[in-house]
Amino acid sequence: MKKNPKILIVRLSAIGDVVHTLPILPCLRKKFPECELAWAVEDKASDLLVNNPLVDKVFIFPKTKWKKRGFALENVKEFLSLINEIRKERFDIAIDVQELFKSGLITFLSGAKRRIAHKGSREFAHLFVNEKLPAQTLFDSEKFIIERYLEPAKYLGADVNEIEFSLPARDDKIKQKINSLLSGIDDKEIVVFCPATMWASKHWREDYWAKLLDSLSERFNVIFSGAAGDNELISRITSMAKSAKYLNFAGKTSILELVELFNRAKYVIAPDTGPAHIANATQKPEIIMIFGSSGSKRTPPYGEKHSALEANLSCQPCFKTNCPKKDNFMECMKKITPEMVLKKIYQSK
Repeated sequence: MKKNPKILIVRLSAIGDVVHTLPILPCLRKKFPECELAWAVEDKASDLLVNNPLVDKVFIFPKTKWKKRGFALENVKEFLSLINEIRKERFDIAIDVQELFKSGLITFLSGAKRRIAHKGSREFAHLFVNEKLPAQTLFDSEKFIIERYLEPAKYLGADVNEIEFSLPARDDKIKQKINSLLSGIDDKEIVVFCPATMWASKHWREDYWAKLLDSLSERFNVIFSGAAGDNELISRITSMAKSAKYLNFAGKTSILELVELFNRAKYVIAPDTGPAHIANATQKPEIIMIFGSSGSKRTPPYGEKHSALEANLSCQPCFKTNCPKKDNFMECMKKITPEMVLKKIYQSK
């Protein structure tokens, strides 16, 4: 193997999983100080990698634009153009971290001589690689997902015992944007609520969020965060609350603006969702994550100061997008009360 190889990491989505893959960068950089590191990613998570100090080149697959077009020849042309750009780099190694058909295909088409993934991966992605790590269950509730994503680096001889996150720096424009959004708050500490997730089975109860807002709004500046599409959820929550002391930033921040916000926060409270993992990557706020269908040992916030709350029911984790139980529907989230979250906050103060 070359002393300083050219390495392509293929992890297209989702935002939380891209964050969980970030620790592979410092591990590979320490093993191969002069290597070239590139990343193939979809557009939604690309801000985590563009101008990242440990990434030399980013190949962005514009999935959002392609989906809007539907089945179109132009999409195929743009995909092949991106593949051509990747092939021109003549990568020595391509690592398929995502291990799906689409990531496996990109790994294969990269032209890299060494292509690495786990055996028995989903959608037959392992058929696209020529070096296979021992097979593992992706949804192993006992295995920390970051450790799984670091296994290719370990296979290449890197030390993976220290977990570090690398994020792009925020420029003055981003800092000024957050300054403007926060211009109306006082000097109390900031708590960020991130209530929305892609899975209904991960959602904490809306009335619990409302009670938490009422309990914290006098002592903290409470800020709701999310995408523009989360405003309906946030409106339902705030309509249940007695307090009107909050700010709603949903749809107002980019990923890097969110990073800047989290760097100024004392606490972030969220279910298992992308923004919570972005907050974790900043290593600044204390994170309290509320787990329902996903595993508190698989995707917890990394670091001793953080908390992962779980009801520890026999059906957890089920890894289902919707709760399958007709009796005691969403019991896992019902049992995590606002008082349990408040206890974590006041214990740490």
